[in-house]
Amino acid sequence: MNLIFYPATLLLAFSSFYCFPLDPDRLKSPSYREGRYHNLDPDEELQGKSPLAILRWKVLGPKDPPTVEGLTEELPLVLERNSEDLIAPEGKVRVVWFGHATVWISSTKNGKTVNVLTDPIFEAPILVSRLVELPIPKEDLPPVDFVVVSHAHRDHLDRDTLRYLRSKNPDLLILLPSGMQSFSEEEKLGKTVSQELGQVSGKDSVNITFLPAHHWSRMGFTDTNQYFWGSYSIEAQGKIVYFAGDTGYSSHFKNISERLGKPIDLALLPIGAYKPRWFMKYAHIGPEEALVATKDLNAKSFAPIHWGTFPLGDDLPKEPMLDLKQRLSFPSSPDTQGIYPSSDGISWGNKDGVKILPWTIGSGIDLE
Repeated sequence: MNLIFYPATLLLAFSSFYCFPLDPDRLKSPSYREGRYHNLDPDEELQGKSPLAILRWKVLGPKDPPTVEGLTEELPLVLERNSEDLIAPEGKVRVVWFGHATVWISSTKNGKTVNVLTDPIFEAPILVSRLVELPIPKEDLPPVDFVVVSHAHRDHLDRDTLRYLRSKNPDLLILLPSGMQSFSEEEKLGKTVSQELGQVSGKDSVNITFLPAHHWSRMGFTDTNQYFWGSYSIEAQGKIVYFAGDTGYSSHFKNISERLGKPIDLALLPIGAYKPRWFMKYAHIGPEEALVATKDLNAKSFAPIHWGTFPLGDDLPKEPMLDLKQRLSFPSSPDTQGIYPSSDGISWGNKDGVKILPWTIGSGIDLE
């Protein structure tokens, strides 16, 4: 982000005076008190960042030092996909990363396929550039059964994308956090569910549970923390994929492990937009904290998301992944097939007994 960012931030402040509707039922939520939604842990630092606070970050700093030697502006590789690539084979769960926090999760059992899409955003949020394209044109996507939305920020809740998916999938169910029913009605999102913690939705071989996160929300200028936020477990065929959405580090990871009562097979954890730490740490975990979170979650493996797609922090496009990789040990030769990985193969990294997949946009993995 450059000097254009500064007046753009002020422009965003004025344009955001549009008032999104507030759901009166939010007042009944067990997570809503004292005029706003709350996290499980103390969250006074998560009251929302004003445009002036963002200007202070961009103008005054301080900047964090590089975490990796020889960093460049190089963008992550994008592996192109077609619609057939996205469908799980019989008896498997397939997970493909589309960039940022958008992940495709497919389960096929007894010939019935259920497809889930997380925090879908196909273009770019207002005043932010998209660094890389989707690995598959949106027009080529197979049918989508569920969309899960973690929270109301424009890089995670994209109204244009949701309306597009609705137009292509009449039976689509969009799962939203608590407090968003009136929002979904005004935005004409169709069939949606506004969820409290622990709420479960499902179809055929898939059950989706709304779980805690440590974050905040805002779509306009007057709705800060008036919509809830969260994460999700997607359980299919005895496997659990955990989608963290966007989150800072807190006790909620251990809370989720206790709620689920069994290991997570694959945790999708954010690692990007983590610099500078003095500004980002309350809302965004980085590579180091993500590794701690995998242990808290009792996760067998972890694949990093929320990096390399939008320039939202001071970290360079590939810095979060390179920072993560330098913390891991690797086998001498590739040991993970995935679905059409890059030409030289990919390997699971390892940290304290947890497997970490250093994938790129368009990479996929099958759980079986």
